[in-house]
Amino acid sequence: MSVARGIITRMTPADLLAFEHHNPTWFGNKETRIREELGLSPARYVVLLERAAASREGQIADPVTAHRVTSFTPARQRWNASIR
Repeated sequence: MSVARGIITRMTPADLLAFEHHNPTWFGNKETRIREELGLSPARYVVLLERAAASREGQIADPVTAHRVTSFTPARQRWNASIR
């Protein structure tokens, strides 16, 4: 992970999963922390998090969080399809 002016500029799957492990719910100010600590929009964070959880490196780094994230992905896709 590289940090420039307090914002992470390059994240590994392990970094993203560690952030998610420490911030598992969307209650509170998670969106603000994503923007300030990671320098990402919440939508971009979700895309990168899903990729990290599906990657071999992510599954090795934090198998429990990776499984939790990947188990929500199909439900989210079904929900998105139902509102279109």
